[in-house]
Amino acid sequence: MSGYGFLKKVLNAFVQIVFPYKLVGKEKVQAGACVIVGNHYRIWDIVHMACVTRERVHFIAKQELFENKFIGYLCKVVEAIPVSRDGTDAKAVLAALRYLKKGEKIAMFPEGTRNKTKDVELLPLKSGAALFAIRAKVPVYPVMCLRKTRLFRRTKVIVGDAVDFSAYYDRHMSSDEYAEAENMLRERMLATRRDYLAAQEAARAEKRARKNRKKAERGGE
Repeated sequence: MSGYGFLKKVLNAFVQIVFPYKLVGKEKVQAGACVIVGNHYRIWDIVHMACVTRERVHFIAKQELFENKFIGYLCKVVEAIPVSRDGTDAKAVLAALRYLKKGEKIAMFPEGTRNKTKDVELLPLKSGAALFAIRAKVPVYPVMCLRKTRLFRRTKVIVGDAVDFSAYYDRHMSSDEYAEAENMLRERMLATRRDYLAAQEAARAEKRARKNRKKAERGGE
């Protein structure tokens, strides 16, 4: 087993004990190059994204993490891509595009930092994810925690449908068009969570309706 594979198994076992989760829809993630994005509450959210596929995932991580001896070592094991705090690191962009063009996967948290608010679903996105997808001509998969992870409380992590940016391929993109693509991605990330909740509520409503119909039928006998 590779160092990456071993580390993934160990971290997933730890997270499933401390911040247990159920991954829903991981079969949507196809083999080959793609960008994986997610909402961000805890550092352990990286495990959710790594576990949507058996393939290696290269995470885009803040440069500061590489300065910590232990975390920096882990970043090197998983071949993470360091990026400066302002997110405008040309080396990081080139590294990410190289991995994608080789048919590999990258992952990132486009919010740029952990969401520590109480009532904001998703912080404003930093630029990057849509740019990578458009330049490398690959899909983007949203991986969304249904709610903030809590100690010893299971939560669901929902994998959304692929976001297709092919309408932007082979175009000379302006900054406004990239911003438009990023806004589209943000809406699809939010929709992944909301659509799942709506489907669950519809299923519960149908179950209640069937129960009431059966009661009415028994009462009419």
